[in-house]
Amino acid sequence: MSTDPVSSPAPSPARTASGHSVPFLKPGWVKKALDLSKGVKKFVQYNQDLMPREKVTAIHELRSQFDQAVKARRKEEAEALEKEMVAVCEKSVPNYKSSALKENVEVIIVAIVIALGIRAYFLQPFKIPTASMQPTLNGITAQSMPENELFPNPVARAFEYVARGRNYVEMRVPQDWGNVVLTGIRQRSKAHFFTVTDLVFQDASGKQRVLTGYVPAGKLWRDLWIGARPDVDDPNRVLGAEQNFEVRVLGRRGDGSATIGVPVAAGALLVRGHVDTGDQVLVNKMAYHFRRPDRGEVFVFNTAGITGITNPAGVTSQHYIKRLVALPGETVQLEPNSGETTTDGEGRINDVATLKINGAKATEFGMERVMARRNNYKGYTTMHTVGTFIRGNEVATMERQQYMAMGDNSPSSSDSRYWGPVPEKNLVGPALVVYWPFLPHFGFIR
Repeated sequence: MSTDPVSSPAPSPARTASGHSVPFLKPGWVKKALDLSKGVKKFVQYNQDLMPREKVTAIHELRSQFDQAVKARRKEEAEALEKEMVAVCEKSVPNYKSSALKENVEVIIVAIVIALGIRAYFLQPFKIPTASMQPTLNGITAQSMPENELFPNPVARAFEYVARGRNYVEMRVPQDWGNVVLTGIRQRSKAHFFTVTDLVFQDASGKQRVLTGYVPAGKLWRDLWIGARPDVDDPNRVLGAEQNFEVRVLGRRGDGSATIGVPVAAGALLVRGHVDTGDQVLVNKMAYHFRRPDRGEVFVFNTAGITGITNPAGVTSQHYIKRLVALPGETVQLEPNSGETTTDGEGRINDVATLKINGAKATEFGMERVMARRNNYKGYTTMHTVGTFIRGNEVATMERQQYMAMGDNSPSSSDSRYWGPVPEKNLVGPALVVYWPFLPHFGFIR
């Protein structure tokens, strides 16, 4: 008469006088098994709405058997049940690969949600596109390079991109295109992040050809173009901050009348140089909910409802970054300095002035630094154009809930001198830090 084999009794876990097991005396495989059991329980809780009922039941039964085997210290039985239980889990959810991968994806998703929450309510990144705050903060800058000046090697270029946000651009008509006609300049957004410019051509067969450079159209056309710039039908559009547009390149017939397109020889070099990205800053969106704005700080605001600012077609508001120079109820005056002048980016001569708040020279660090005219600061300048908010040395008063915004690069800044005060409802927050690129302005903003 045969009988079933009898297993040797499993050793009991060490216990204290009160009958409780001692955790640190458990074998390592038992601790791992208990963690796995908890993980399987969480897996079922997270995915039971996606799993067939019979799979849920099967996993519960296997987990119960697995827990009993672990409790009785039957290691080989527990290992066999572990493999079976994991296999059932992996096949119970469509397209499921592994619990570790799933958990990592979930962690990433949670991190993204947290980051979006921080962006929406606390800190928001902004990229500075213009030169209105130089040299405190850099906008996008570009410098042309002659053909005989070599670009750095790939390793050096990678370092410069990380450190300075510098990108090298060369746009040359390929020899195999033959002679072509340049018909348009098109700026567009790529991957909703990069601004690129296309040069649009037509070859001898009528086929459209395109060269693309990672550079805004204005910088390409004004700063990186080699030789004489072509005429276009809308120069302001090329030089403006508008996105996603195309302008036509104009040529001339023999009688002087305009036509579309300019002939370009095969192999011709049109664009060459480097582009440095604008400083990218973090703005504290919560600060003004807890304190009043401070005179002298760099701040961000939106342009909604400011009638003196013309937004691009289809855009109701943009974000500007300037220095806050006057608070509600304060008076502002730009008093010309006798005989002192400076030039703006277009070569126009401006009178250098002292910025006065409530009749006295401004004493805040940022404004004093501009007026000192050292380290590439050009000083504040007066406006003489009819229709500007502050003309010459006029005194202007900020009304209730109005703020005066001025750029540190005063000769080249479109600011409250032109279009008037910023309403309090438009304030976003103070600019905190430059987080990229690392040169030359990384760190807190003053």
